[in-house]
Amino acid sequence: MLDSLQNLILMVLSVAVFAASVWGLIDALRYPDSSYQAAGKQSRMLWGILLGAATLVSFLSLGGGGVLGLLGIAAIVIVLLYFVDVKPKLQQYGGRGPRRPRQQSGGW
Repeated sequence: MLDSLQNLILMVLSVAVFAASVWGLIDALRYPDSSYQAAGKQSRMLWGILLGAATLVSFLSLGGGGVLGLLGIAAIVIVLLYFVDVKPKLQQYGGRGPRRPRQQSGGW
């Protein structure tokens, strides 16, 4: 029973890391490279490669073994680093794409 509980916990953790890495990859690619430069972080390409590798590792870990191997732990660290450090800075320095002034609707 304990073995099946451990496997369940490992599978849930693996699925969570995979979902977070896919989310992080999509989110990282939505910001322009100028936001990364303004935030003082590495380039958009580097974060795309890192999060893409983390996504691949976490996807492969779904088949067996889980994310508690050396590469799995590296994937967890990359995803956590993006969400804790990089993403807040990107949001602070420019958001997504060029900002256009809002046009007011209605009125005479």
